[in-house]
Amino acid sequence: MAYVEWLRVRGALKWIGIVLAAFFVLTAICRVWAFGFGGDALTHIARMEADPSSRVTVSTGPDGVHRTVVEDPRDRVHIVIDEYGWGRKHIEILDRSSHDHSKETVVAGSVRVRTLPSGGGSLVVIDTTGIPFATFAIVGIIVALVFATVMGSPFARENDGHLDIAMTKPVGRTVLGLVTVAMDAGGIVAAFALGVAFAFLCTALFEVPRVTFDTSDFFTVLLGIAAPLSWYALLNAATASMKRGYGTVVGFAWPVALLIFGLSRIQPNGNAMLLIVSSVSKWLAVLDPVSYMHVSEGGNAAGAAFAAPIQINVLVLALLAVLYGALAVFQWRRIES
Repeated sequence: MAYVEWLRVRGALKWIGIVLAAFFVLTAICRVWAFGFGGDALTHIARMEADPSSRVTVSTGPDGVHRTVVEDPRDRVHIVIDEYGWGRKHIEILDRSSHDHSKETVVAGSVRVRTLPSGGGSLVVIDTTGIPFATFAIVGIIVALVFATVMGSPFARENDGHLDIAMTKPVGRTVLGLVTVAMDAGGIVAAFALGVAFAFLCTALFEVPRVTFDTSDFFTVLLGIAAPLSWYALLNAATASMKRGYGTVVGFAWPVALLIFGLSRIQPNGNAMLLIVSSVSKWLAVLDPVSYMHVSEGGNAAGAAFAAPIQINVLVLALLAVLYGALAVFQWRRIES
């Protein structure tokens, strides 16, 4: 069974890798299109630097700041680029031909763009700052949850026509079950890493990512491991004693879990029926891993039943993973062929 589970893990990771590679290629095509048509400010600056009609001056200040000044007399554009290293830049674009006097701020990834009126034209200020590692970790969480869902019924798969063979193994069924779970857990960690790498590479197509990492990012990584593990354990516990129809349970698990989460957020406002639904849902939400899979700025997470710091949610998810995992192994030990 252990070798078969390894093949399943390897196959699932292979297909996830293929899908992510396909999305990466599509992202790369979008990047080439943006470069060719000047679809973003950074691409526009690169095109102006390469324009033969532009005057480009490069210097290095006493503080080590690398400054590039681009003057385009034809388009009446003056650009100053200060590079501080590690992808951090401060860019000012003075367009004397523009008559746009509106104020606007746009933030995308680590790029912050401000448009300000300036005399007879407009001034665009671009700052590239750090991207919190949690931004990449969130993509890893999504990928790991997909993997956990695909692999969420290993014992039920073994029950479906293979239980007699599993019972003839020279090791106890508990040990065999734990080894199986450990292999799937390793696959979940690998899927999380694939998702993080995918997000990083896609970002690198558009800019040099300057990644920041602090305590909240650390706990987001822990949540990225604990959340799919608890979800996998829940699916395994729900299907461990089944020999048929486990695919239906796995297929409806997400809609049911999200419904419980949604109902637990209902505000009764004095309605007796809604009060009953909300109360029951809040009790169920305590055992629902989805209730603790929420990351917000500042490292806090909001659950369905209560708001808690992300540290508490990581702890609860880990406890749920252990609880559901033990329940799955216990059920599988008792099932007869």
